[in-house]
Amino acid sequence: MGGINAQDFIDELIFCLNKKDTVKAKALLQFASDANVDVQLQIRTLAELAKGPEDVVFPLLEYLTKIEISNTQVQESLYDLLLDKAYGNTNLVTEYITSNEKNTRIQFIRAAGDLFLEETIPALIQVVKDETDPEIITPAINSLAVFGKPEHIDFFSSFSTHSDTGITKAAIFAIGAVSNPQATDTLLSFLCEDETINKLVVQAIAEKQDLYNLEKLTHLLSSPVTIIRDTAIDELINMGKKATPLLTKAFQNAKADYMVHLITTLGYIKDQAAIPAIMNIINTQPKDANIRQAAYEAMERIPSPRTAICLVQGLQDPEESVRMSAARAVDKNLSKPLVAGLKNIIRDKSTEAISTVAALIDTDATNIFNFLMDEESFRELAGTHIAEKASPSTRKSFLKNMAAIGQVEFAKGIAAKVPGTEQAEASSSIKIVVVDDSKMMLKLYKNKLSHLGLACEIYHRPEDAIKRILSGKTDLVITDLNMPNISGLELTMEIRRKFTQTDLPILMITTQSDFIEEKEGDIDVNEALLKNSGINRILHKPFSDNDFKEFVFKLLPT
Repeated sequence: MGGINAQDFIDELIFCLNKKDTVKAKALLQFASDANVDVQLQIRTLAELAKGPEDVVFPLLEYLTKIEISNTQVQESLYDLLLDKAYGNTNLVTEYITSNEKNTRIQFIRAAGDLFLEETIPALIQVVKDETDPEIITPAINSLAVFGKPEHIDFFSSFSTHSDTGITKAAIFAIGAVSNPQATDTLLSFLCEDETINKLVVQAIAEKQDLYNLEKLTHLLSSPVTIIRDTAIDELINMGKKATPLLTKAFQNAKADYMVHLITTLGYIKDQAAIPAIMNIINTQPKDANIRQAAYEAMERIPSPRTAICLVQGLQDPEESVRMSAARAVDKNLSKPLVAGLKNIIRDKSTEAISTVAALIDTDATNIFNFLMDEESFRELAGTHIAEKASPSTRKSFLKNMAAIGQVEFAKGIAAKVPGTEQAEASSSIKIVVVDDSKMMLKLYKNKLSHLGLACEIYHRPEDAIKRILSGKTDLVITDLNMPNISGLELTMEIRRKFTQTDLPILMITTQSDFIEEKEGDIDVNEALLKNSGINRILHKPFSDNDFKEFVFKLLPT
């Protein structure tokens, strides 16, 4: 405490407050900094100031904002006390906003907004106009935003492309704080090629959760710009069940890409109120395989055993990815009618029965196996698939699952049928990282790579994949485009900070047509967009095994 007696300090302060001697009080408070007293004495000092008359205490608080106080608790207590004493002293707040030491000005600029002192608006506007320091301009805009004045929209707009990111963010969110359609439409007009601005605009629109903003936010899921679309998805997911009615309403006349994102977002929200709308999509069997897959993936995330029997039809879909998504949904929605339906399908050993068993095994649908093991037809079809068609990794996983549920002899019998020419263990010398928020798709890619004699590491959280890729040897990255929190493009940007397209190729697999353009009826990849993104190749879903093989081996080192 630098030799200062705590009790003497407090007694002297109380004396000054009682005598209303601000000059002596300021002289005393100069010793209230970190260099002279400890945190406990600073807290006691504020407690005594809180008891004093406003006309004496207010200038003393203004003085305290200028001295060094680093403890967060003390800083917050000082600001709370400042708010308490500032209420009703608008003229002094205005004075301190416009003419004072920088830190003091910032504190009172904040207070003007927190106390909703409308009389300070002209002073705040003048600060924003005249100042050049972002550390003063930004809190001034934030305080003006509190008042939500429509007449300030154009004023804030002039700062929406400021060179300082903090000022840009403050201006955009200030517009978003105005509760009228004009503010939202103004924000939408800012959407451009700048990813930072695009993300801020979408987040600002999401702040005001009124009907107009929610409708606009939902419509942004149809945007061809990845960062706009993915930020809108993240914001809607964060809103939760409140977004469900608008998302399901948007199903009407939605184009394929838009529909996929609507369904996917509902799946992540996990609101059972969305089940009827999603089940209607499943029952109508849309032509686009990506829509069918999205619907089954959503039903995996929103368990509903009562409607589970309707999921069985997906196991016979012509597209492998849809069958596997349906298998995972089935495994998470077990019910007696569903199990009975599966048994009926499997018993006739038809082509549909074979594809059903294959989908259940390939997707590692472990919950259902217990209920099917008493069916001789399942045991026969499963044995054939494991011995003749399943990838080594799938085979290993299935046999382990059989042993775990007590089917040791069955597992041994299957293992004995595996040909001596069984595919060798996947190569571990080639390092492939696969990133997708869908665990089903990760399983599908792992199986396909295993069939090609290649091993991979799988990640359903892009942030975990980034750490792995930047810290170890990698020969190829395979990633989805649309993922919550971190998109495939953002993942690519992080990778490209360290590795060039030659050093580490990236194969992006997506349902989205961001990089696709139609030319005279043919579908081509927009090479300019591809190059600018840092991605090496795009593979569009659904894809064939031959396409997957061709793209992978073209990108792997020779």
